[in-house]
Amino acid sequence: LVCGGCSAAGASTCPKHGAEAIEHKCKFCCSVASWYCWGTTHFCDSCHKKQGTPESMSRKPRNQLPQCTPETCPLKIPHPPNG
Repeated sequence: LVCGGCSAAGASTCPKHGAEAIEHKCKFCCSVASWYCWGTTHFCDSCHKKQGTPESMSRKPRNQLPQCTPETCPLKIPHPPNG
């Protein structure tokens, strides 16, 4: 995750913290990603384990993915909707 200001601007690096400190958010939930697959998609471990099963997160419509609010998000930073 880049810092809130850079994240809101859609930046992939932070001028203050650089690229080394970046953690990425899972595309499908509000957890920190630990997997990068298909050259495009960041997954947390839980969502990655669901791939290839009937619970596959990448096959769910966006409205069936977990969503948060600024008050309930465990990441506590602004970010685009999951999916």
